[in-house]
Amino acid sequence: MSNILAIDSGNSYVKWGLFSGNQWIKQGSVFYDEVLTLNNEFLNFPTPTSIIISHVARSETKDHITKLISQWPTKPQWLVSNNFRCNVMNGYSNPNQLGSDRWAALIAAWKIEKHACLVINAGSAVTIDVLSKSGKFLGGIILPGIDLMVKSLLLGTQLTKIDSASYQDFPVSTDSAIQSGMIHSIIGASERMYNLLLSNENLRSVNCIISGGSISLLMPYFKFPIKVVNRLVLEGLIIIALDSETNTELQFSI
Repeated sequence: MSNILAIDSGNSYVKWGLFSGNQWIKQGSVFYDEVLTLNNEFLNFPTPTSIIISHVARSETKDHITKLISQWPTKPQWLVSNNFRCNVMNGYSNPNQLGSDRWAALIAAWKIEKHACLVINAGSAVTIDVLSKSGKFLGGIILPGIDLMVKSLLLGTQLTKIDSASYQDFPVSTDSAIQSGMIHSIIGASERMYNLLLSNENLRSVNCIISGGSISLLMPYFKFPIKVVNRLVLEGLIIIALDSETNTELQFSI
C-alpha cells in the first residue's frame, strides 16, 4: 500500500498531508518559518513510498523541508509544471514557468469537474485560472490577496491602521471602503474571468472551484455557483504522485 506525503509550500503556510489507502490519514499546516517543528510528528509516520512537494516560497523554507524529509530514504519529487500531465494541457508559453501550486490545483480541478472550470485560489496571492472544456489550461491572472492589499495601503499611504469593517455596497466609512474595495477587486476579477470563459467556450455555464484561506470572506459575494475544496493543491499533488507511481485512477470525495 502506498504512503504518500504531499507538501504544499506556499508564501505564508506549509500545508502537508499523509495519504494512504485512498484516503487522507492526517493533515496539517504550519507557518513557513516553523517547518522544522514538524520533525517530532513526522518521526511517527511510516516511511513514505512517495514524497511530492510543491514549493513556491522562500529558499530557506525549501532547505528546511529538505532537512525535515531527509530522515527517510525516499527521493522527493519537487513538482515542476510541464506541457501535459494527468489529462491537463498547459497553455503557458513557457510551461515550466507556471507555479507548481497552480499546476497541481488545475490538475485536481480537472479530476473533480472534467468540464470547463474557473479555479480560484485565494491565499496570500489570489490566482484565478481557467480550464477549457477539453482540459486545457487557457491562462489565468494573479492579484494580491487580502493581507497583501492591507500591507500595501499601510506602506503606501498615510493610513496608520486599518480596522476590520463590514462589507457595504456603498461604503460610508474609510475602513468599510477599504474592506469593500478589497472584496470587490477579487470578486470583480473572478466574475470577469468567468464571463470570458463562458464566451471563449461558447457555454451557458461553467464550473467553479475555490480554495485558500480567504474563502469565508469571499463566498457570500459570488454571483455564480462555486464549490469549496479546502485542500485543492494537496489533492492535485496526490493525483500526480499516483499517476507517477502506477497511473492509478484516483476517486475521492469533496
